[in-house]
Amino acid sequence: MAYLLDTNVFIEAKNRHYGFDFCPAFWDWIDHADQAGRVFSIDKVAIELDVDDDLAGWASERPQAFFLEADAAVVPSLQATSTWATGRGLV
Repeated sequence: MAYLLDTNVFIEAKNRHYGFDFCPAFWDWIDHADQAGRVFSIDKVAIELDVDDDLAGWASERPQAFFLEADAAVVPSLQATSTWATGRGLV
């Protein structure tokens, strides 16, 4: 099973418990999990992370295949997931 990470995973990790200087193992784990085909994100997340900070630099260094293109076939699933999360107060 593969996992799709959203913007908040990266921002919260950087700003709280897994800062680049404090816990580089977290960021290494993401790279290893990606290489094993277990963790990805989407192109919209890459756009959201494109600000002038360390996280933007990290995101820009990821392989292009890490940020998957959210094509038309994926959009209904993203909408269903958003509706599910919102309905449970997770957003």
